[in-house]
Amino acid sequence: MLKKIGKYVLILDDVWDKFSLEEVGIPESNSSSGCKLVLTSRSKQVYNCMGCRDIPVVPLSEEEALLLFLNKVGPNMVQNQTLMPTLRLVVNECDGLPLTIVVVAGTLRGEGDPRVWKTALKELKDRIGVVEGVEAKVIKRLKFSFDYLKDEKVKCCFLYCALYPEDFEIEEDKLIESWIDEGFIDEMDTRQGPCNFEKVGR
Repeated sequence: MLKKIGKYVLILDDVWDKFSLEEVGIPESNSSSGCKLVLTSRSKQVYNCMGCRDIPVVPLSEEEALLLFLNKVGPNMVQNQTLMPTLRLVVNECDGLPLTIVVVAGTLRGEGDPRVWKTALKELKDRIGVVEGVEAKVIKRLKFSFDYLKDEKVKCCFLYCALYPEDFEIEEDKLIESWIDEGFIDEMDTRQGPCNFEKVGR
């Protein structure tokens, strides 16, 4: 099919393992054909094995990371000068990775107790210090956010979303019905007050 199209740019996002382009119907691209293949991956081994040219994605700068973190953690945190030194150290532990920044900031959103922030900073340092590799460090940071969920039922709701395929758009109403069926939340609770769940996707 792609051979009939002629010139094209094909983007394969978030590739986790090497594969044969020919086996999936993608003709080899080259400069003379005018066809381009763009592949994104977290693993250097993937694009090395597939003969791709390495173009690293630069992490956010220190200033960009701080602005994103403050945007997600809540405006009140900016006014709390007692927290700012520890907050900056927490941002540094996110290593300029947008996903990590958003998740960690969401975990600490609205938290005004300096002791909680210092504990969070220590846990982030301890978790990341015992693993090697970018992917492993990202997973440890995300696991930190999960472990900080205080309600076990909320953790169950979060884990339930892992049953859906990646990038699947989850309908809010159906998801809540499933949580009720599983006993994670009470049906009466959802009727007594407004639901704060946003549309989510994996």
